[in-house]
Amino acid sequence: MANENLARLVGHAFGDGSVHKKKAYFIYTNSNAKLHENVNQLIESQFGVVSQNRGTSISGTPRTQFSNKVGKKIVNLGAPMGSKVLQETKVPIWILNGSNKIKRAFLAALFDDEGNFRNDKNSRQIVFKSAKVISKQKNLEKYLGQLTKMLNEFGIKTSKIKKDQVKKRRDGKQIVSLRFWITGRKNFLAFKEIIPLRHPDKSRNLNEMASAG
Repeated sequence: MANENLARLVGHAFGDGSVHKKKAYFIYTNSNAKLHENVNQLIESQFGVVSQNRGTSISGTPRTQFSNKVGKKIVNLGAPMGSKVLQETKVPIWILNGSNKIKRAFLAALFDDEGNFRNDKNSRQIVFKSAKVISKQKNLEKYLGQLTKMLNEFGIKTSKIKKDQVKKRRDGKQIVSLRFWITGRKNFLAFKEIIPLRHPDKSRNLNEMASAG
C-alpha cells in the first residue's frame, strides 16, 4: 500500500536517484550524508534490510546501489526506469491525487535533491531546474507544470516555467533545461511550514530566507 515513505522514495527516484534500466537496481547519488542516511532509513522501513553497495560516481559523488527489490517496487509505483533525460516523465497519478501528506513527501524529496535554495542578500530564491533531450521539451514543460500546480495547491506561488539553456553533450544530443522559481517571504514561510525538507543545509537556508524575506 502506498504511503509517505514510498512517496519520498519515488520523489528521490525523480531527483538524484535512478533505477537501472536493465537490472532494476535503485541507485542514489548525492553529496549529502544526511540524505543518504535518510534514504537508507526509508528503504529499511519498507523493505527491511536489503543488499547494498556503496561507492562513488565518476565525478566522485557518494552513491549507494540498493537491491532491485527496491527498484522494481518504485517503478511499479511510477518511478522512471533508466535515464530521465532521455525519456518522458510525469508525476504518478497516485501522488497527484493523493493526500496532502503524500504530495508533501514527494515534493520534499524532490527539492531535497534538486532544489536550489539561494540565500543571497540580493537574490533570495528557491529555484527548481530540470533537463531533457530537446525532443522531450513539451513533456518537460508538462512535468514542471505538474510540480508548480502541486505547490500552488499548498499556497506556494511559483513563477512561470522558463527556458534556462540548451547544451550539446559529447554524444551530440542537445539537452534543454527549464526552470521555475519561488520568491517572497510569504512563499518561503509556506514552503518551510508545509514541505518537510531533510537536507540540513537547504533547511537552514530556507529558515534564514523565511526570516529575512
